[in-house]
Amino acid sequence: MDNIVAYPRPSAWLAAMPEHCERCVTAHLCHPASEGYAGPAPTSERSQKRVHRGEPIYRAGDPLLNLYQLRSGSAKVRVTNLSGLEQITAFPVAGALMGLDGIETGIHTCDAIALEDSLVCLLPYAELMGNCRNDYGAALQFNRLIAHDSNQYCRLLLTLGCMSTDERVAGFLIGLSEQMAANGYSPLAFTLKMTREDIANHLGMKVETVCRVLARLQVAAMVKVSRRQLEIRNVEGLRQMSCQ
Repeated sequence: MDNIVAYPRPSAWLAAMPEHCERCVTAHLCHPASEGYAGPAPTSERSQKRVHRGEPIYRAGDPLLNLYQLRSGSAKVRVTNLSGLEQITAFPVAGALMGLDGIETGIHTCDAIALEDSLVCLLPYAELMGNCRNDYGAALQFNRLIAHDSNQYCRLLLTLGCMSTDERVAGFLIGLSEQMAANGYSPLAFTLKMTREDIANHLGMKVETVCRVLARLQVAAMVKVSRRQLEIRNVEGLRQMSCQ
C-alpha cells in the first residue's frame, strides 16, 4: 500500500490511538479528524479476527458488511467463474486493505484465503462511509485505496497479455519486493507464502514453466531460491527484465 498520503492529525487524537493504529495505512479512514473538528477519539481497538491457514477471510457471495485490514500474515484473492475456472488476482501481505471487490454490488465477488495464520481488523463498511462523508481527507484516502486496487488489476492485465514468461516472473518478484519494502519488511530476502501452483495460476503459466524460469534466474545469479525461501541478488536486473 505504498504512495498513500498521510494527513496531519490532532495530538490528543493521536495520543488516544492504539500504537499499531498510528502506523496503519487506514488510520485516517477508520478514525477521521477533520480540520478544526475531531470526532470522538479512538479509545479502543477495532474488532479483530484470527484466520488460520487455508481458511477464508471472506468468500464470494458474502454480503459486504466489512472491509478487512490485514494486520499480520498473508492471503490470496481469487475469482471463480460459473464453469469453475479460477484466477488468483492478488497476494495481499500485512498492511493491505481487502474486500473492495464487494463495493459495486454489495456482494463480494472474490474469495480471500489466508496463506498462513493471519490477523485482520474488521472495518464496518457503513461506518467507513460515514467517516468519508464527514471528513474530506478520509474520503480522499479511501478513493486512493480504491484506485490503488484498480491499478493493480491493470498491471496484471498487462502482465498476462503482453509479457513473456521470464518477464512475468521477474515482474512478480519485483512486485513482491516492493510490497515487502512498503510494509517494513526486507525487500531482498523473504519467504514465498504461496505455492508454485498459486504463482503459476496468477501469472497464467504452467507450474513447470514457473520452476524453469526460477531456475534460469538462479543460474543468472539474479535470485537464490531454496524451496520457499527467496533472496533477490540483482534487483536492477530483474527490474530491467520486467520492464518496470
